[in-house]
Amino acid sequence: MEKFQYLDGLNQRQREAVKQIDGPLLVLAGAGSGKTRVITHRIAHIIATGAAGAGNILAVTFTNKAAGEMKNRVIDLLGPMGRWVWLSTFHSLCARILREHAESIGFKRSFSIYDDAESQALVKKIYKDIGIPESQPPVGVARSRISRAKDRLIKADDYSGKAADFLEQNVARVYAEYERRLQRNQAMDFDDLLLKTALMFEQYPSILEQYQDRFKYILVDEYQDTNHVQYRLVNLLAKKDRNLCVVGDDDQSIYGWRGADINNILDFEEEYPECKIIMLEQNYRSTQTILDASGQVVSGIAGRKPKRLFTENPDGEKISLFLCGDEIDEAEAIAETIRHKTIMDKSPSEFAVLYRTNAQSRVLEDSLRYKGIPYTIVGGTRFYERAEVKDIIAYLRLLVNPADDLAFLRIVNVPRRGLGKTGIARLESVAAERGVSLLDAARLHPDDAAIKGKAKKELEKLVSIVDDLARVSNNLLPQDTAARLIEKIGYLEMLADEGTPEADVRADNVKELVAGIREYADREESPSLTGFLEEVSLITDIDTWDDSAQSVTLMTLHAAKGLEFDSVFIAGMEDGLIPLRRELDSPEDIDEERRLCYVGMTRAKRKLYLSLAGFRRRWGDFTGGPSMFLQDIPEEMLEVFRFNYHNDRPGERQDHKQSARQIKSRPGLESGDFEYSDLFYPGAIVLHQKFGRGVIMGREGSGDDLIVNINFERIGMKSIMVKFASLEILAR
Repeated sequence: MEKFQYLDGLNQRQREAVKQIDGPLLVLAGAGSGKTRVITHRIAHIIATGAAGAGNILAVTFTNKAAGEMKNRVIDLLGPMGRWVWLSTFHSLCARILREHAESIGFKRSFSIYDDAESQALVKKIYKDIGIPESQPPVGVARSRISRAKDRLIKADDYSGKAADFLEQNVARVYAEYERRLQRNQAMDFDDLLLKTALMFEQYPSILEQYQDRFKYILVDEYQDTNHVQYRLVNLLAKKDRNLCVVGDDDQSIYGWRGADINNILDFEEEYPECKIIMLEQNYRSTQTILDASGQVVSGIAGRKPKRLFTENPDGEKISLFLCGDEIDEAEAIAETIRHKTIMDKSPSEFAVLYRTNAQSRVLEDSLRYKGIPYTIVGGTRFYERAEVKDIIAYLRLLVNPADDLAFLRIVNVPRRGLGKTGIARLESVAAERGVSLLDAARLHPDDAAIKGKAKKELEKLVSIVDDLARVSNNLLPQDTAARLIEKIGYLEMLADEGTPEADVRADNVKELVAGIREYADREESPSLTGFLEEVSLITDIDTWDDSAQSVTLMTLHAAKGLEFDSVFIAGMEDGLIPLRRELDSPEDIDEERRLCYVGMTRAKRKLYLSLAGFRRRWGDFTGGPSMFLQDIPEEMLEVFRFNYHNDRPGERQDHKQSARQIKSRPGLESGDFEYSDLFYPGAIVLHQKFGRGVIMGREGSGDDLIVNINFERIGMKSIMVKFASLEILAR
């Protein structure tokens, strides 16, 4: 087997995992241990040894970005043959299977896929239509409970029988109507893609057997993040040959709040008692200091698989802990540190700022913007979520799926056609009476006072446009269909008539959408509108993030999973934020917060910064104190700095200066354990009232006798006695 040269670049454990191709295999892959390398090389080895062809291998992961990177690596190893491997996300896999067999479960192959916003809008409309107050329970709560039910393979009828109280009974009513309308609209939500595939496999063993025979070898990435329905799908497909390899890390299980079950990986050897277990503990990303510190944060979690990551990288710098007066001080400390490092030849793209909640980004953005530092937020408004883009996509969905009432309602008055609420209500009434879609109801030309004159003519014109394009779309490239549609409905003319800079930007976005469809068609062998719409519906925030942009990346800790950066800041290391405190927190919740902190820390390759504020304006005044997780990090791994920039802030800011001085966690982390003068280390950027900005190059003495040698931007080197100088620390 050693003749396979691609094995030469693997370490012993990785090589063992790659070569163990038959039977169940659990690969416990610590952070940065090369799990993607193992998965892709294992695929290559299965094919190279003749165990199976490329088309008989299924590999699934959780993001399109990860799937794309794996696909490219497999193609690099195997050449064009690698394209035949089934390598995708769970949702894309199930969508592909359902397109093939949709008729067996009462759907057309052209079914629509509703994103989260569209699913929420449909639930909200159901609340209104069946007379449920929006607070009993809130619409978002109902949508979440329906989603969790689908994750657990609980259908609407079963949910109704388990509703224990009034609010749950309301959810059950909404769930039942939601399913009825999805069926009527020939649409599925994200959860349906998984649920309906699993139910179809169980209902039709012959379909399941078809895919069991096709997939001789199955590999699952990030197995710790699988929920119950994903677990069920994997085990159904692997049941026949049992050649299942799952790769994951229980220390990185951070999605319990959305249904992921860490027991899927912890109990794998019980499900497959004959399985082989291989542990990847050599880290290729971070310094040993970062690995040891992060390892201590998760070391006390009950039931975790014990592991200690090691690396051949240097021990590296200590972890910098910023003690800040408030969240503004924290943002300025982070921004100024980045500014200083970029002056010293670092690229902004080497830095990431991570936080627990999206609300924390606002003050960070303000500081970065003020200092002229470019930044990108992962999780902001995505291109395909912009109103004008969603308008055109709704039109395209209606072309391929005329039963999609949600798409019809979005575009029926875009551009304006003079159809008011009464007219739309009349269409809905006709559709309900006849048992047809809204588009079919519009074709019936209801002879009613509610729809007359211009509105009636415009409605007839809309129906004609949709019908004409639907007839010819199969003979056109997808981008040509979209271009014709935009021209016929006059969307760009509508924007031009607005005559505003904002409308010009929206017009550019519409044109960019057509360009995006063209790019899709260029890379697909058999491009179609259905295929493009499916691809768009499954895009995530990470999939649209440009990791080549020369800008600082801002994102939540959850979004950072699977990524790496030279230097990482984790902001808000306070009790109440990390861990995020909720009512009735369970030990399991705190354990997941520990794992989330671990994930954030292990994103850093060379340098890790942790920061906390003595006072934070969050839902009112908030002072949580240092995170309990800081107590797990050995003192010798930390260097502590305090930032209190604005001593001259008037009023209430003075009341909170003391809270920054009183930050306590344990000996060694108390701000009172060091003198302010001790922060004047070489490399610190300082501001002198007379001489301006400078960098400390050296120091002599200590305490009141401390003298620092500063290279000022304007006048060069000067020696300053700190006790008598008016120096402000700008960054360390």
